[in-house]
Amino acid sequence: MYETDLTDSQWQVMETILPVARRRKYSLRLIVNALLYLAKSGCQWRLLPHDFPPYPICFYYFRRWQADGRWAGLNKVLVEQDRQQSAPSGQASPSVAIVDAQSVKCSERGVLDKGFDGHKYIQGRKRQLTVDTGGRLLAAHVGPANENDRTGGRAVLEKLHQQEFKRLRLVLTDAGYDGRPLADWVQAHCGWRLETAPGLTGRGGFIPQPVRWVVERSISWLQWDRRLSRDFECETSSTEAIMYLSSIRHLIRKF
Repeated sequence: MYETDLTDSQWQVMETILPVARRRKYSLRLIVNALLYLAKSGCQWRLLPHDFPPYPICFYYFRRWQADGRWAGLNKVLVEQDRQQSAPSGQASPSVAIVDAQSVKCSERGVLDKGFDGHKYIQGRKRQLTVDTGGRLLAAHVGPANENDRTGGRAVLEKLHQQEFKRLRLVLTDAGYDGRPLADWVQAHCGWRLETAPGLTGRGGFIPQPVRWVVERSISWLQWDRRLSRDFECETSSTEAIMYLSSIRHLIRKF
């Protein structure tokens, strides 16, 4: 029994979402437990403990559900259920989303799509996150660290638009996303208003912006999972899937 294993009540929530009807040689619950363990511990695929199904089986499900968008879909369902239970509005869909980016180092070998972030002096990748005002992950995009925030922001907002949150009307960003082209695209393509925080005031130090600071806390929550302590994945889409897995692990603990 590992800390990341799903309890019976948590699995009851998960099995209403996952395709559990088909007969399998290995329990789907064990496979999900293995993937949650991998995200939390940061171990290599071949080093998964032997009481889980063989790692090729676990990797198959990880990649298959990554390709068909099931990790993002599962995360959305859990976000909606958690919001109905604990959000002040009691609404499944958020009305406000917050966007921010995090640059992280890559592993030494086998990593594609990486670059150098000259602002933070990091060679690696940049993770773009959108969260609600409670810090729940709504959408994620990963690109090279030298990717402009406006470019990465447009990519993550496109993925957020595909999630079809019906009440969403306002997107909050920091000064790195400022500029009319992005704001006009968001208004025309998504029907949302993009509101940018003021830039640096020259007073020095970190000055939390109202509401927008929540996304910084969400970034630190993801960092608790060792698989996300740096970028170990060869493909950016795999990193996005690990981010959704981490979010799923945090959300399911509330049920």
